[in-house]
Amino acid sequence: MLDVAALNGVFQFHPKCKRVKLTHLCFADDLLIFFKGTLQSVIGVQCVLERFYCISGLKLNVSKSELYIAGVSQGQMQGFQMATGFSIGTLPVRYLGIPLVTRKLSVKDCACVIEKIKAKLNLWASRRLSYAGRLQLVKAVLFSIVNYWCRQVLLPSTIIKRIEQLCCRYLWRGSDSPAYGARVKWAQICLPKKEGGLGVKDLKTWNIACFLKLMQNLLIDRESLWIAWVREYVMRVADFWQLECKPHFSWCMKRLLKLRVVAHPILSTGVVLTVRTIWEDIRETAIPVEWHKLIWFALHIPKHAVIAWMTILNRLPSKDRLIRMGIEVDSVCVNCGVETETRSHLFFTCSYSKEVWKRILQLCGVHRSVSNWEDELGWAVRHLKGRSFIVFVLKLAWQAYVYYVWEERNRRCFRGTFRSVDSLLHCIQDVVRIRAHTKNIRLDDVNKNICVAWGIL
Repeated sequence: MLDVAALNGVFQFHPKCKRVKLTHLCFADDLLIFFKGTLQSVIGVQCVLERFYCISGLKLNVSKSELYIAGVSQGQMQGFQMATGFSIGTLPVRYLGIPLVTRKLSVKDCACVIEKIKAKLNLWASRRLSYAGRLQLVKAVLFSIVNYWCRQVLLPSTIIKRIEQLCCRYLWRGSDSPAYGARVKWAQICLPKKEGGLGVKDLKTWNIACFLKLMQNLLIDRESLWIAWVREYVMRVADFWQLECKPHFSWCMKRLLKLRVVAHPILSTGVVLTVRTIWEDIRETAIPVEWHKLIWFALHIPKHAVIAWMTILNRLPSKDRLIRMGIEVDSVCVNCGVETETRSHLFFTCSYSKEVWKRILQLCGVHRSVSNWEDELGWAVRHLKGRSFIVFVLKLAWQAYVYYVWEERNRRCFRGTFRSVDSLLHCIQDVVRIRAHTKNIRLDDVNKNICVAWGIL
């Protein structure tokens, strides 16, 4: 109705909307109407809305409606207000949560996204989640909140740093309290899993990738109101790669043009790319690690995988590391009570853990002597490849072994409780047996023997 009314001259198009014949934006119960700032147009729009009321029975709520006016005198503004009964709103205004501004976003403009993330963290703080549980919430919930903003605007670096700080604090502390001595630096966490990270997106690079995707949509002339408007009022007949940046362009448009240097090698080929592909092309990469498939495989147990990942990076607070940090602790291993507690000792040299690992290998039919951490990790990386059932069981058992040995160490340190080798092995067997039941197993002689040994059949 609004489009027809504007074309018939009931009210005039907004000066910056006439070429694309834009009269309104509507999402759910939010409606923005654009028209020229004249009393005739104001009355014309009111007539259309009254007509809509007669047809549908839906009446405009005056108390919830506002006029946003620019380029008119104070007297005209008062006249508009008297004619409509609407209150006069002030810019910037938010639409679907995003501030509509032509300038660079300020920290104040983005305060609501920080508050939204804090509200989520306060809700989760009372839950006793593992590192893996917190990681999943950071990647699934918090990232989705920020991703919505990243696809619309370029976030200030201060806001990005604050969001990453909140995520880091929650991951390591479970709340918005300072994460002093974080186990692993955030830059490492933001690497892909195959490069030794946890696969969390680097927000600054992701934000730029989202803007390059907008640029690609502009180049391929994808059907979009925003693209149509930019082509009519910004580019006109100019080629995007040669478009001159003019003073009256919005801040976002100027930043988009500055990103052409980054975008040209990626987008000039004409191949349509996803945001993820663009992000992969522009992000800083690291050397792939050999052990990532030992940690991240189908049907892995997340909380075991994260502890194993931290162990490989040597970021667990073992006693030798605590002493290097200047913390006074008894350096003796609580599992055996003989040698100094280091990563290598705790997991494979200690008589307690060594016996557990020997029995795990025997259950899988593997007969070899147990060495130190570096040698055992190297053996696992070299031999635990492929999709065979024995490889699957050994990967599960290796991760469970690392997890439960570390858990046993903490139980003895902080609770004063002890478990025997048989008891710990029973915990590992339970984990493997329960997980193996979710996998389709080809029962040849080798697999059958493993299933019998682990109690899967």
